[in-house]
Amino acid sequence: MLNKLQKAGCELMQSDARFIYTFVDIFETAKNIDSNYMSMCLPYIGVFADGAEQWCKKVGLDAPRFNDEEKEFYVKLRQAHKLYELTYKDYEKLLLEKFHESNEYFYNNRSLLEKVIGYYNVGADYCNGVVCGNTILCAMYNPFNSFQEEVGPKIQGLSVITGKLVGYICDMELAPFKYDDINNVVTYKDYHFYKNCPIKLKSDLGFVLFSVLCSINYITEFIEKYIIEEIPQKFKLAYLQYYYLCDFIDGMNRENHTNFTIDKKLKNRDLRNCFAHYGLGQYMRESEIDNNDLLKGLTKKAFGLDYYSCKKELYGILDSLKKQIEDFLKRLYANNLINIRRLVRQLEKSRQ
Repeated sequence: MLNKLQKAGCELMQSDARFIYTFVDIFETAKNIDSNYMSMCLPYIGVFADGAEQWCKKVGLDAPRFNDEEKEFYVKLRQAHKLYELTYKDYEKLLLEKFHESNEYFYNNRSLLEKVIGYYNVGADYCNGVVCGNTILCAMYNPFNSFQEEVGPKIQGLSVITGKLVGYICDMELAPFKYDDINNVVTYKDYHFYKNCPIKLKSDLGFVLFSVLCSINYITEFIEKYIIEEIPQKFKLAYLQYYYLCDFIDGMNRENHTNFTIDKKLKNRDLRNCFAHYGLGQYMRESEIDNNDLLKGLTKKAFGLDYYSCKKELYGILDSLKKQIEDFLKRLYANNLINIRRLVRQLEKSRQ
């Protein structure tokens, strides 16, 4: 028999299971969607599967258990949601390693036409014209090296346990969350970075900033708009991004002499732990559980704010960071154009 806190944690876990079930339904039946949206969700699938398997074991539920290979896979997979916990230099190094692996793979596998007109090495996802993912991030999330081995069958086989956990935890009589595949268009476009790509700052810093935008927009644009219902995952996934970005942005500023800002008022380690592990007992009392709140009162405990008010604050902080990055890229591009034009004028004068 679960106590009130365990029941609340279980209901949050059931909501995550329904979220994953929704993604399966999108894959099988949705229209107007053709992108890497499933691969971009891999870290959060890892958080669910690893957290759910451990939680069920702790409370004595007879849920499906990982074998050794599955355990290793999901431990690595869930770690991908913490990439922004890396130092800026380590994140940049990993991102560029995956980029160079992609470039080498597609260069070596060029068709005759691509040898003439050029080849693509990065794919970018878009939701209603807003970038919300890229293939290099997907490669970073994947525990296997997708450029050196055939990983599809491996991941498919290792995903069976997630399906079993979803089936055990979630009442499968529930329909998937409602989503809008009519008014939203989700697609992808291939590019050759950095020669022909959607970023104006064609440098390593530009690619890092582009990837930060992709990872934030995946949640605040794609998940937020594609799934019609207000669901806990819209806050949870955004919060896990925000939590690690707080320190990552500081490191970016130190390494690049930039001055991006991110409001840290919502950074709370205990809240982050609740989202990552489902255990509410170490943070809340039974009397603090609010079953009328989408997050069971977690944001009230942490910040004195209900779900909707706290989500508005969180998305406002992330939107502010996105705008700073976008303005920085535009401003730097404009300055580069001015400098190029000035150099051209100087060269013209020197020839006269």
